[in-house]
Amino acid sequence: MIAAASDALVPSQREVARRLGISHTALQKAAQSGRIAQEPGGGWDVEKVRTRLAASSDPARKTAAMVAPVSAQPSPPPPPRPAVAAPPMPEPLPTPSAGGSSFHNARTANEMLKAQERKLRLDERRGQLVEKARALMLVHRLAKEERDAILAWPARIAAELAAELGVDAHRLQTLMDTRLRQHLAERNDVRVAVA
Repeated sequence: MIAAASDALVPSQREVARRLGISHTALQKAAQSGRIAQEPGGGWDVEKVRTRLAASSDPARKTAAMVAPVSAQPSPPPPPRPAVAAPPMPEPLPTPSAGGSSFHNARTANEMLKAQERKLRLDERRGQLVEKARALMLVHRLAKEERDAILAWPARIAAELAAELGVDAHRLQTLMDTRLRQHLAERNDVRVAVA
């Protein structure tokens, strides 16, 4: 039993790196950062190093040699992915679960944010998005132009209406102007809200 344990120990870091299929420099960095350590007797246990590296490494960068050996049973094929367009509203970001890998969840959230940013930039280039400040400025300008046109209407139409009704044109224009201004003052509290 003791001989088997000592056979599992490898004396050099270079040999461990070769067996794991990673660079010696990467293994040195992992040792310096405390992710892996030599055995008390001075050698390296390849399986312990493999396990510790697999647990603390970026899942997207793991080499095949770092992943623990898998049983010979074939895994079922993944279900086919439906061809669906991206959802119009961004999905909520995943929250780290107690049993799950927080690194994996953080990376997933980061990738989702990048995808949402790319979609927004593409929509903006296509002319489907407008800056909020610019949109509010345009709505304000249009509302002001419409208000000015409404206030100018009594001066344009008062003489014609006064002739049809047989009343004083100036008095009719003054009354119409007063009532329109009163109506617009009542509507003054209408605000545009852009979410």
